[in-house]
Amino acid sequence: MAKNTEELEEKKKAKKLDKKKKTTQKEKTTKKANKTRKIENKSVQNKVIENIKNFISKIVEMQEKVRQDEEQEKLEKMQEKETQKKTEKRDYPPKYLLEYYDLPFRYNETIVKILAQTPKRLFVYWDVSDKDRITYLNAFGEHFFEDTYPVLLVHNENKNYTKEIAINDFANSWYLDISDSRDEYTIQLGRKFKSYVRPQINPEIETTNINLNNDYLMIATSNKLEAPNDHILFEECKPYVTYRNVKTQQEETKNLTKTIFKNQLQKLYEKLYEDGIDGEKFDLRNPSSMGTSSSIAK
Repeated sequence: MAKNTEELEEKKKAKKLDKKKKTTQKEKTTKKANKTRKIENKSVQNKVIENIKNFISKIVEMQEKVRQDEEQEKLEKMQEKETQKKTEKRDYPPKYLLEYYDLPFRYNETIVKILAQTPKRLFVYWDVSDKDRITYLNAFGEHFFEDTYPVLLVHNENKNYTKEIAINDFANSWYLDISDSRDEYTIQLGRKFKSYVRPQINPEIETTNINLNNDYLMIATSNKLEAPNDHILFEECKPYVTYRNVKTQQEETKNLTKTIFKNQLQKLYEKLYEDGIDGEKFDLRNPSSMGTSSSIAK
């Protein structure tokens, strides 16, 4: 009886050991499978990363190639233009001449010019170069042209008076009516600030080319022009007149008095000017002393 009991217990122990071995073996197999799976996942990730790197490197290579192609194309175009210029040079005049030429709208130069249209009217044209425009913007700020307006200062050199005329930014020429003929005039182009506070100049800008006087900025000065005379000019009368016969080439001198000749000229003057002539002011040595006008007040 005791022997049967011992055999049963040994069988039970053998079953437990066998079961324990199977469990241990199963756990080892599971751990090994998990480890293998992790290694495979890591290998897949590495492959994906490597593929992405290869793709990016190919894109970079393609971009670099496109850039090099563009530079090569630009270089070829420049070489082609230079070759074309060299081939276009001629040692002989062209076979035909153009009959029409377009004048440029502007010459990109800061300048003011004055011309006389009539004794009492002047024509002025001007331009401000892009370089000077940039200088003024850097010196006074980007709103310089909005904060100022252009003006012309008409100065009579003989009678020493100045008239200010406001113009606009859309014009590059102007007609001016003057009051005094046969006087010398100069015209100055400038800009006035709309605010009466003296503007501040950027200290970082070179100010040698900036002429600022309170709220007025001088840009350029014109040439000096003498307006034409608005009366007939007479030479000094001589007491005689010499005639020549064109056929015989003989000359004959006739005496004339200044009084007679002066009276003839005065009659001619009265026909030209309906308001008549004051006899005391009629002076042959100063024929332009009669001129009066009030287009530009002094």
